[in-house]
Amino acid sequence: MPDIWLPYGKTEVCVRIPTENLRDVIKAAEVKHAEDPRSEIENSIRNPLKTENLAEIAKQGGNAALALNISDPSIANIIISLILEELTHAGLKPEDLTIIFAHDPFSQRMNEMKRQLKDEMSQLGVKAVFHNYLSDCVQIGELSNGTKIYVNRAFAESEIKIVASTVELNPYTFCSGCGYAVLLGLSNMDTISQILSPILNFDDPINAFKDINIHKAMTETLHLAEVKFTINLVCNPSGRIIKSFAGDVDNSRDEAAKLVDSIYKVQVERRVPIVFASPGGSPFDNNLFESYKCVENSLRIVRRNGVFVLVAECFGGFGNRKFQEALLKFKENLDFLRRILRRNFSIGGFMAYRFLRAIKKADICMVSAMPNYYISEALGLKAFRTANEALNYALERAGKRAGVSAILHGNLTTPIIGGT
Repeated sequence: MPDIWLPYGKTEVCVRIPTENLRDVIKAAEVKHAEDPRSEIENSIRNPLKTENLAEIAKQGGNAALALNISDPSIANIIISLILEELTHAGLKPEDLTIIFAHDPFSQRMNEMKRQLKDEMSQLGVKAVFHNYLSDCVQIGELSNGTKIYVNRAFAESEIKIVASTVELNPYTFCSGCGYAVLLGLSNMDTISQILSPILNFDDPINAFKDINIHKAMTETLHLAEVKFTINLVCNPSGRIIKSFAGDVDNSRDEAAKLVDSIYKVQVERRVPIVFASPGGSPFDNNLFESYKCVENSLRIVRRNGVFVLVAECFGGFGNRKFQEALLKFKENLDFLRRILRRNFSIGGFMAYRFLRAIKKADICMVSAMPNYYISEALGLKAFRTANEALNYALERAGKRAGVSAILHGNLTTPIIGGT
């Protein structure tokens, strides 16, 4: 009987799945990380794809802005110091650079990193601003579909625009990266609403991309903003850098996306009645809001009315006030929540709506440190303290011979059925 260890907070929990039931252990491909992350990033900046060296670009003069969508303070520090070196070589001074920390609407990890870096930036003489939905934004143009794009004013009015971001699969935008960092990370709620509202009702947001094409919107936004230089980082599930791609908007993104797909898109043969999934441990399972990407990714392979077990510590509870309020208030009135979001869009409400739709498609259970009151009584989900208790329940529901799949890093990994 195989022991499957699922990341849980800063540790792991074990579920013992009988051999005859185990179908797949779905995990990211193992790829060697860079031994020296600074050298890896520096080499990509000094040898950019399809564009001039950053120092040459900076010689055109003017002030510079670096939009940063990096949650690891050590990596962010490396990028900032390397950018400063390049700008200094071009004759610019530290005060000519403004660092704008993007606001990731689907993650709260960035907020912790901001606090750590704020004092360090001021000591270097670099101005740092933290973008949020209420930041001063200006319209930079319209997408081909007519969507008006508003982005952070400091970024829009800078002469040399640089963007640095990690690249991860995302259930709502297909893939994050530099386009994500600007389109969603530096915009206001009006722009975010126009981008995300159309996918409220798709059973699988990834299937919406043929009609909505958020990937195209992200690319168009980078060109509208006249971004001069991008840095796209690909990391392993532990957050260690595998590869850095720097250069022009299109080529650096495409190369990074190819590598991300090869690592985090995992082919599976068919849907199964039972799926156990972990967001990937801390920080991915710090709260339910952060963990929900795992649910969205993993439900792709759960049979209709099957059993899905979310193994997530969630010591921070719900993690987002509007998310919590919408879940508890509208769990019996999904249509009303949708109408509210059409008039007054919020990320917390959007995530709650997606969660409540998911509950209707599968029997969702949780192995979590969240109080049972919130899981069972407030949300109406089954709560278990051990993964093996959850397995016994799932096999009773789906049948003793039911197939079981396990997903180890569900926030990052996207299972793909038959190449779809």
